[in-house]
Amino acid sequence: MKKLIMSAAAAFAALMLIAAPAQAQPKVKEKVSVALAHEPPYTNYQSGGTLSGAAPDILFRILKEFGVKELDPKIHEFGAMIPSLQAGRVDVISTGLYINPARCKVVLFSEPDLCTAEGFIVAKGNPKEIRSFADVAAKESVRYGVCGGCSAEKRATESGVPRARITIAPDHQSGIKMLLDGRIDVYAAPDLALRAAATAMSATDRVEVLQVAGEPAKCSGVAFRNDQRELRDAFDQKLKALKDSGEYDTIVAKYGFDPSLAKSTSRATLCGGPN
Repeated sequence: MKKLIMSAAAAFAALMLIAAPAQAQPKVKEKVSVALAHEPPYTNYQSGGTLSGAAPDILFRILKEFGVKELDPKIHEFGAMIPSLQAGRVDVISTGLYINPARCKVVLFSEPDLCTAEGFIVAKGNPKEIRSFADVAAKESVRYGVCGGCSAEKRATESGVPRARITIAPDHQSGIKMLLDGRIDVYAAPDLALRAAATAMSATDRVEVLQVAGEPAKCSGVAFRNDQRELRDAFDQKLKALKDSGEYDTIVAKYGFDPSLAKSTSRATLCGGPN
């Protein structure tokens, strides 16, 4: 009799598992507004409205599973992206926005979607022998350029580069133009983005891109508002499935990213704790 009761209980439990409804996915608008910068190969937005790049490709691939049919790109400077998200003017940020402890206090990041190395672009031959943030700080004649709100701005000041020697550029192309015009001696950004910008400007014969010595890989994530935790968590599950399937590797490798980098770290590590 005891065995019969146990069998009946097991059968009932199995029935409940089968009958239990699947957890509903978060509701998402069919058209999602995305804050981004023109920063190939992360994001490439042309004036005619064409959007491509590793970041929007990953974002749209996943959001389609939530019923999203279109991305509405909104061009921002990096320093304006998080305030725009917080104010509800955009729905998400997806453009190579690095995950760091300060940003993790104000937005919810996905797990890492793209990782790259910090880079310097300098005149061909690197005449001022700039290889690290310490070099920029120590060489008082070096004029340093960076995009406003980018992580390389903070790293420079942390390394002792005075504000008087830092020039802010609205985008990487403008920063490289400053370098070519002799207004700055080095411009900092992710190395892949710098190579893409230099190629697009036909400037590869006049400049060279270096990995910044002593700097770890930088990883970005999709940023959500603090009231979008349910959506962020569901996005994470689908991002993990994309990575596990091998499809993620195919998407990012065609833009020059190393897919293993984003699989070898976590949001918790980059945030310095839970987010």
